[in-house]
Order: sequence, then structure tokens, then C-alpha cells
Amino acid sequence: MSPKKKADLGKALGTRQASILEYLWAHGPQSVSDLHRGLSEREDLAYTTVFTELSRMLKKGLVAKGNDGGSHLDMRYRAAVTRDGVVSTIVAQTLGGLISAHGPAAVHGFVDAVASDPGALDELRRLLDDRSRKKR
Repeated sequence: MSPKKKADLGKALGTRQASILEYLWAHGPQSVSDLHRGLSEREDLAYTTVFTELSRMLKKGLVAKGNDGGSHLDMRYRAAVTRDGVVSTIVAQTLGGLISAHGPAAVHGFVDAVASDPGALDELRRLLDDRSRKKR
């Protein structure tokens, strides 16, 4: 994964929450201890910080927890969202805000940005066609 993708996700979620999701996506469900140990290889991080961030992420629906019938010490956290789902939500919220604030100018700006990327333009056409068919 390129550092730019991680940084972009960090801007939207915050660097710690982005790091936690990146780790969970890469390594699967983790206990707080295992997650802390893994994240601490990259940055100096307190156990309580990891626990606090997981609690916040749980409330936001970004992670889920379960213990597979074991004790609370066996509690494992997993990503409850996909990377594509997070990016889609961020883009939808950002564009929604821009469109609410600036109307057609925001839509034109988006189309101009997409038009410079043939693959993105094809995907936009496909999605618009799909949505049009669903409304019929």
C-alpha cells in the first residue's frame, strides 16, 4: 500500500484510527494486546491509547468485537468496514457537502475531474446507467 493512500485515509479518520484499520485489514481480528504490539513496531503508542481508539471506532461502527465464547480477555476486534466502504462514505459525505454548498458548480468540478481519467469516466457512466435502471 502506498504511503499516499494511508495518508489520505488518515486525513479523513485521523492517523491512529486509520493505522488501526490498516492493521486489522492486513492481519485480521486482533486482541487489544496483539494490536498494540503490532502497532508499536511502527510508532510509540500506549496500550490505553489503542483501547480508547478502539472504543471510539466501535461506537462509529468502524470495528466490531467478539470473543468466540471465551472470556473478555479473549476479546478480539475486527474491521467492520472495508477500505472501499470507508472511501465511498468519505467521498459521498465530501461531495454531498460540496453540492449542498455550491450546487451545479460542485457537480461540474467533479465531472471535470473524472473526465481526465478514462477509467473513472467509464465507471461513472456504468454507475449512472445502473442507477437509472434501478429507478425505472
